Amino acid sequence: MSRTIAKIPEKLQDKVFPVKGTLTEILEQIHQKGYHRLYIDGGKVIQSFLKEDLIDDMIITVIPILLGNGIPLFADLPKPLDFECKKSIVFLDKVVQNHFIRRKT
Repeated sequence: MSRTIAKIPEKLQDKVFPVKGTLTEILEQIHQKGYHRLYIDGGKVIQSFLKEDLIDDMIITVIPILLGNGIPLFADLPKPLDFECKKSIVFLDKVVQNHFIRRKT
């Protein structure tokens, strides 16, 4: 089965670049370009980064609407990961944003 690679629109040529490899290899490519603070999103993507112990800082926003479906944010991990809550902010008396920092021992 051949796989078609989408062409990057011209207006995004200097803002977007394709990456390929393991998570560690991809991070190395991104870091070489000078990017060290990354936004990681999506249940399966976050699970993959956590499984490889590649997240040092998390901001988790809780919106009190139960949907009942979706991909869980967390899954099985090879070892427990210890995070410390640095800050919590409540917006509009219902949305809570928690900032966690990884504690490595």
